[in-house]
Amino acid sequence: MSEESNRNTRGGRACAWAKRLFILGALLLVAGLIAPNLGISPMVVMLLLSLGLLFFIVAGISGGVGLIRSSGSGGGSSPLFAWLGVVAGLGAILNIVMVMGSAGGPPIHDITTDTENPPAFVAVAKLRGPKDNPVEYSGPEAAEQQKAAYADIKTIELNDPRSFVFTTALEVAEDMGWEIVAAEPESGRIEATATTPFVGFKDDVVIRVQARSAVTLVDVRSKSRIGMGDMGVNAKRVRQFRDRLMAAVEP
Repeated sequence: MSEESNRNTRGGRACAWAKRLFILGALLLVAGLIAPNLGISPMVVMLLLSLGLLFFIVAGISGGVGLIRSSGSGGGSSPLFAWLGVVAGLGAILNIVMVMGSAGGPPIHDITTDTENPPAFVAVAKLRGPKDNPVEYSGPEAAEQQKAAYADIKTIELNDPRSFVFTTALEVAEDMGWEIVAAEPESGRIEATATTPFVGFKDDVVIRVQARSAVTLVDVRSKSRIGMGDMGVNAKRVRQFRDRLMAAVEP
């Protein structure tokens, strides 16, 4: 067997492996996207998605090697999946780079507009399991890290009646797709659960609406049920709620 024929054969094998790895990666990603709707643990979902991306990357490497060795012919195996593997691998790497690039923020998972007297979770406490993060506030260290990273997250002051602000805050929470767990106008407390897209992580939110002199104060707290850090998700959620609420109460 000539050297060229040998290289072509090895290229065909690499392309064949690229096909297998691409198909397996695609199946894992589909399973990961469907899993949240089946009530499967977010950690399992993350594992499925991560493995899917990993198989795509390996498929891309195998496909690239196979195409180079076979001079693009596939060496007896269809070059289509080799090219799909290369494209999927590059896409997986780009996705990882983008996620890592946006994964800023301190390693905390409890964000509130009032770090001195954070709104307390009451109703959602019953929804948390023994292995979930406790409902108690994370403490002074988390407060310092939050102030350094998210200095703009502060108590919302509005020149509107408390009852109107409470009703509007509840409407905004519902519009954001949160599952309302409790809404008590008398105490001014709203509790809800927010589910992250794709993976399905559960984060709990409490909103406190208080009247003080001529203004209404609104404090928001968002806390992840699992994990040490939140990749900035809770801060983003609090900001989105703040911006939507302020836009909704403006005349």
